[in-house]
Amino acid sequence: MPPRSSPTARQQRLGSELRKLREQSGMSVQQAAALLGVDRTRIPNIESGRFGISAERVRTLAFNYGCPDTGLVDLLACIARERDRGWWEEHRGLLPPALLDIAELEFHASELETSVTTHVPGLLQTEEHARAVFDTAVPRCPAPTWRPGSPCGCAAGRSSTGTGRCGTRP
Repeated sequence: MPPRSSPTARQQRLGSELRKLREQSGMSVQQAAALLGVDRTRIPNIESGRFGISAERVRTLAFNYGCPDTGLVDLLACIARERDRGWWEEHRGLLPPALLDIAELEFHASELETSVTTHVPGLLQTEEHARAVFDTAVPRCPAPTWRPGSPCGCAAGRSSTGTGRCGTRP
């Protein structure tokens, strides 16, 4: 199988995690290649995401790297196993690879967060501008429905009989 010309973010992440595990174990590229029975040039290609790797081989490498985190190993094996073609794959070659990566990451995301930074140039930093921004961005409070002098607090006030128009006595 030829190497991928542009690996996805998921493939790159899998490779970088495998590289971290190998480096933490102190194992060389040649030793890792010997574990899988492949040429030593294959390991850097796997770690860069250019070559795929099976879930079984991910588990073999993680075990021999001495990875104690079984949860991490399971997640890495799941990433390696996941070969579903998403809707974005039919657009490969038409859209930039970075855009396809974003589509794939959003598809697999469980949560999205956004943030917006706004800069107001100095000439616009006036009271009028601030009021206009707040008027459009912050909803106005409703007008009060009570009167301070009303015994019951309602806006109706008092009737000529001394009761509040809502029927309550002071």
